[in-house]
Amino acid sequence: MSEPEPGRVFLGCSYALGVVLGVGLGLYGVFLVPDGPRPGGTLLSVGLLLALVGNGAAALLVRWLTGTRLGPATVLIGWMPVVLLLASSRPEGDLLLQSSATAYAFLLLGGLSPIAVAVLGGARRGFTVLPPPR
Repeated sequence: MSEPEPGRVFLGCSYALGVVLGVGLGLYGVFLVPDGPRPGGTLLSVGLLLALVGNGAAALLVRWLTGTRLGPATVLIGWMPVVLLLASSRPEGDLLLQSSATAYAFLLLGGLSPIAVAVLGGARRGFTVLPPPR
């Protein structure tokens, strides 16, 4: 017995939730990259943890709600423009995400975690490259 298909309004709200979560995680993540404990002089970034765990958890939530591979990508669609906008320098010289190993790890892990959820997780609905489980 297959599960019932969700309605278009539910799917639209789920995709919008993914975009909103991505915007919020990107905004908070950029401000929290330089923040965190420094045991032994090494920064353990809260923003980096938020990018890895938060983006992954939000992508899992949206994939669970929608059942498609597009669901986790909506988190990235909301996250990436905010992070890139805040990482660019302004004419006044203001820069929120300064170039450092932690900032590059933030960009890499924050961008890859929703993609990993979309690729590694199975889709219950929609078009997929892999055949559906029996």
